[in-house]
Parts: sequence; C-alpha cells; structure tokens
Amino acid sequence: MGKKSRVKTQKSGTGATATVSPKEMLNLINELLQKCSSPPPGPGKEWEEYVQIRSLVEKIRKKQKGLSVVFDGKRDDYFPELLKWATENGASTEGFEIANFQQEGFGLKATREIKAEELFLWVPRKLLMTVESAKNSVLGSLYSQDRILQAMGNITLAFHLLCERANPNSFWLPYIQTLPCEYDTPLYFEEDEVQYLQSTQAIHDVFSQYKNTARQYAYFYKIIQ
Repeated sequence: MGKKSRVKTQKSGTGATATVSPKEMLNLINELLQKCSSPPPGPGKEWEEYVQIRSLVEKIRKKQKGLSVVFDGKRDDYFPELLKWATENGASTEGFEIANFQQEGFGLKATREIKAEELFLWVPRKLLMTVESAKNSVLGSLYSQDRILQAMGNITLAFHLLCERANPNSFWLPYIQTLPCEYDTPLYFEEDEVQYLQSTQAIHDVFSQYKNTARQYAYFYKIIQ
C-alpha cells in the first residue's frame, strides 16, 4: 500500500518560477494555519477535518508547482561522488559497498569479513548536518529568534537540508544528491489509500502527522515571507 509522491519538481538550474499572486498564496496559507491550529475535532469528525486540510494542501501544491529543486539522473548516479567526498573528508569507505537490496532499498554490503566488535565504519562530525551546523548557516539569525526551531531539532534540520539543497555550492551537496526524492510513508498516501487505514489504530497517528506537518509548513511559510 502507498504510492510514491507524485509531486513534480522543477529541475535545478532552469530558473523557472510559478506565477502566483502573493496575496492569493498568503490567503491559502492563513486558511491552512487556522484550520490546523483548531482544537481536535469531535468523535467521528476526524476524517472530515483531514479531507479539508488535504484539500488546502493540494491547492498550495498546485500553486507552487515547479519551484522545488531536484537533480538530474538517479540518486545512485551520485554514489561514487558521495564516497569520494566522504573519503576526502576522513570517513571510512573501505570494506563495504553501496548495494541495492530491492524491497529494503539501498544499504551497505560488506566486501570482506568483518570481525565481531571491529570498528569498520566511522564518519567525522564535520560531515554531519546537525543543529549546530544549522545555527552556523544562513538559518542562524532565524534560529536565534524562533522558539519553535529552538525547541524542535527535527524542524531545524529539515530547514537546514532545504537551504543546503538550494545552494549549488553546499559542502553537503554530494550527500544531498543521494537522498531519496520520493517516499511511500502514510504522509504521502493518496486519499483513497488513507481510507484503507480507517478502523485501525494507525489512523489517528496518520491524521495527527498530516495536520502537524501542514501546520508547521504554514507557520514557517509566513515567518519566511
């Protein structure tokens, strides 16, 4: 179950921008933020709220079509550059290779015998994208002022990744180019797929995740604008 995200994105370097009225966009964002900030709906009303929020999100996605940054080719095309970058910056890249494990996705496969408790993989801290590196990036001034960023490291890291992804000279570009561009988690399910989860314990978590993610997006859209 779960189709991959169908969001079409604009290839980097084209300079394409969507022609959307700022006022129209802000009205949609305000409506989304208000809807996602409302108290939890009563029993039996969660699905109705989810559909309303999803409708607003889809409208915003259509308005912003063509603004995202993607890279040419497939993610595995960039694996050699990733290993080269990692080696040059002190990470271990011997004794294993990147392999495709089909249903499990990409991972590391040993190319030699690895003894129990043997240290065979290490990554210097400077290669990691962390809250500290975010504070020392273009996000620094926003981080110092926004309490949500200060309290939620995952949001800070998401912003950090987006900023670096948009920077063609980013130190982390060899890593970012190998990240997945589509997912099959419930957040990306189609509406009819989410319906299959009704009457299960998972549905409440799906509703909550979707609502919280939409609220965070709307909040930070207004902050950045």
